Amino acid sequence: MTTIVHREARCCLCAMQSEFLVLASTNRMGSPDLDTRPPEMERSTMRTWVQQCPNCGYCASEVAAPRPEARAVVGTLEYKRQLDDPAFPPLANSFLCKALIESACGEYSAEAWAFIHAAWVCDDSDHLEQAIACRQRAVEAIARAEEHGQRLTEQEGAGTAILVDLLRRSGRFDKARRAIAERCGTIADDIILRVLDFQMWLIDQDDKSCHTIAEAYEEGK
Repeated sequence: MTTIVHREARCCLCAMQSEFLVLASTNRMGSPDLDTRPPEMERSTMRTWVQQCPNCGYCASEVAAPRPEARAVVGTLEYKRQLDDPAFPPLANSFLCKALIESACGEYSAEAWAFIHAAWVCDDSDHLEQAIACRQRAVEAIARAEEHGQRLTEQEGAGTAILVDLLRRSGRFDKARRAIAERCGTIADDIILRVLDFQMWLIDQDDKSCHTIAEAYEEGK
């Protein structure tokens, strides 16, 4: 069962107090996608993952939490254009603006996740080209994160599995194959290796669609 509550918070940039949706509890039933997107009911709680101040447009996991670099970013033309970009669903714009702030703060793994979450929003609203664009930007953010010693996830090898899925779903099959070939030898986790084998099978079929981790297990039997 999912419980979402209304709570007030004061924006750390403009000091406006507003009401936001906050996730109090949820559950999962089924298998996550290959990029770790959770199944229902947690799958449908993304509107609680990012807050947007209705006054100044600041987007963050929690608008009340101070971020010294955020003020300059929110004032840029790039940020303002992204916030109201009609090509993207409003929730995706919130995640994309959050990504801009995470990048300015040097939090490149968080930046990558914001792009990934934006892609999921675009998937749900059939904004297919926009979803691909978000995944491509996530790939670039992952590269920045790795350059700065930041990991996408704590599980060894999981970052590679997510990277490969981002590349495959963007139709960048050659780069996905290369990532598997270059990184597979450094991964010992049997689950991740099975997922990567399944990814290679999908790549060989030019498959750009969404698949689950459970499917990787079934294919590997």
